[in-house]
Amino acid sequence: MQLVYLFALLTGLVLGVYAMIRGVERIGTRGRSPELDALGRPIGTPRFALSAPTAGAFATVFGVTGYLLWRYTALSVGAQLVIGVIAALLGAVFGSVAVARWATQAAEHDVVDERYLLQGHPAQVVSPIDSSQSGGIAYLVGGKRYEVVAQSVDGSPVDAGTEVVIDRVEDGIAYVEPWAQVEQRL
Repeated sequence: MQLVYLFALLTGLVLGVYAMIRGVERIGTRGRSPELDALGRPIGTPRFALSAPTAGAFATVFGVTGYLLWRYTALSVGAQLVIGVIAALLGAVFGSVAVARWATQAAEHDVVDERYLLQGHPAQVVSPIDSSQSGGIAYLVGGKRYEVVAQSVDGSPVDAGTEVVIDRVEDGIAYVEPWAQVEQRL
């Protein structure tokens, strides 16, 4: 049983690292939301579901609890498993609820500057941008193509077909910079 508990602990830690690297709020094919935000991204409702963070929390708590019970008590294997599963369920539910409440409260106080929602987003110039007049760009968000009026950040001309990066969007005009210039700074 020792190996089962240690394997569960290791699995939980790997799932936790995976969740930290990949992120936690992913809307899968079954959770498609018909509601979209201003940029065309799907809006998902918070939910308690089987996900990498939830499974990771369950496995970690089960592994730690089971190992400690195996190592320091004389309980039968069945009792260890029952106590481990109950502790893991409570830990996963409590952790998920605590994080959801904490994250919701923190997000309520965020002030979003709408001009910078697309900052760093790639786009392509569809009509040339001259120093004296605006051109146009096209970009994809959520699989949907958008075209908007654009100007160069520094006022320099940009040819059609050039890959650009959006700096900000003000009054319906996207201010862009060629990707080659951004790449040089990186």
